[in-house]
Amino acid sequence: MKIKSLGWSSFLLSTSDITILTDPLSLKKSGLSFSKSKADVVLFSGKELRGKENILLENDILKKVEPEHRDSVIEISSPGEYEIGGMMIRRDVDSPFYTIDEAVLRVVYMGLIDNSLDVSQAKDLGDVDVLILPIGNGNLFIDYEKIEKILNYIDPTILLPCAYQKEGLKVGKDLKSRDDFIKYFGFTNVREETYLNVTPSPEQENKNIEVIFLN
Repeated sequence: MKIKSLGWSSFLLSTSDITILTDPLSLKKSGLSFSKSKADVVLFSGKELRGKENILLENDILKKVEPEHRDSVIEISSPGEYEIGGMMIRRDVDSPFYTIDEAVLRVVYMGLIDNSLDVSQAKDLGDVDVLILPIGNGNLFIDYEKIEKILNYIDPTILLPCAYQKEGLKVGKDLKSRDDFIKYFGFTNVREETYLNVTPSPEQENKNIEVIFLN
């Protein structure tokens, strides 16, 4: 699986059969540039969008998203299990986040979570290869204390941070930066990439989380 960041909380997760796009509406609202993209499935995690249909069209972003392997784009905003193009996409009832499985590879996209989150929902997710997590804190997202609990529950192999302070943002107050996040948690295994190719990782005792910022 290839993972690429479009900015803010929007990512493209691609295989040879399917491309998934996360939260393009939040990218539009952030004020950051939104490039035209190809995606077969679009995931929406915002509470206000739960159960809604035709979100791309109603928010004037349908023209920004073209299907790559299908005739039309599938929009998912409700809990359920969806098997599309060899991917299993799951969202539990009352859960803001998605679990995306390709064979034995597991990605968890936490979405636009805030401090109303019951962090116990992050328990029992099994072996997680990649965790995509908003780290901006501030008035929009979960605080560092809850992030710490989530990381203890999930213990991912790779952490992809998103939704933090960046030049050009039109949303959020007092958002934390990537440097604030790294310093607070003391991460040392940190790097930048333009994209990430993910393969399942063998289980390792006492492994260190690898933090990768996608630009």
